[in-house]
Amino acid sequence: MHIGGAESGASGFGRRAGALLGAALGWGLVEAGWPRLRELELEVPGLPPELDGLRIAHLSDFHLGVASPGTGAVAKAIAWTARRKPDLVAITGDLLTHPRGEPILRGLVTWMPKPAIAVLGNHDLAISRDPQAVRSDLQDLAPATLLRDEGTMLELRGRRVWIAGVDPRLIVRGRPKVDPNSLSREADFRILLCHYPRVLDALEPGRFELVLAGHMHDGQIALPYPGGKIRFAHLSARYPRGVFREPAAVMHVSPGLGTTFVPFRFAARPEATELHLRCA
Repeated sequence: MHIGGAESGASGFGRRAGALLGAALGWGLVEAGWPRLRELELEVPGLPPELDGLRIAHLSDFHLGVASPGTGAVAKAIAWTARRKPDLVAITGDLLTHPRGEPILRGLVTWMPKPAIAVLGNHDLAISRDPQAVRSDLQDLAPATLLRDEGTMLELRGRRVWIAGVDPRLIVRGRPKVDPNSLSREADFRILLCHYPRVLDALEPGRFELVLAGHMHDGQIALPYPGGKIRFAHLSARYPRGVFREPAAVMHVSPGLGTTFVPFRFAARPEATELHLRCA
């Protein structure tokens, strides 16, 4: 009688645990396909008065080419961006996890308002522990401009805006590196796009006013607690998401839109962010 009761209790616990796990996995799939479409006021020292109110759509980490609800999140984010018609679209890497996603990527890019500027991330070059990652190494992304350790000068609201883009090999150990400071040019306002947020630590003051980065996914799978959360993908990350202000520049780190390793997100919703730049 006692043994039977114990077996029944264990069986009930197993069923409850299984139901809880199933619910958690289900929610992870829902969250991965449910992008936050956010507008964010961002004060930037050195912003010319003519550029006050400039709108930049910051998108990142599509990870197309693998089965994930993130593909739907990317499509929703780009459709929202197209409706918003920002002054500039900036995409900070990890466009593809597998080359089979390239046709989808190129189709989505045609929806984007112009100008649209992009850089690659580590997954685009298969510099990753993700077993799904296969090298794509895009050479162009027309009609968007793809930057690889180079830049382009735009005229926005009558001012010269220099946008430089870093190749992901800049950061990865054992690969050829370029000093990101060398990508700066004389302009009224300068923006650096880099997949890796830690590029900010390598910048000298006066080179760029704004840095846009991704890579972190806000941890992708996280455990909230009062006042914060544990981000399992990047437990000790200095720049996990949001706005960071350092002497060198102001940086915005996108939570990204896709997923890696597993097709779930927990307490780390995908996000497309429209930055409204403001004079400090």
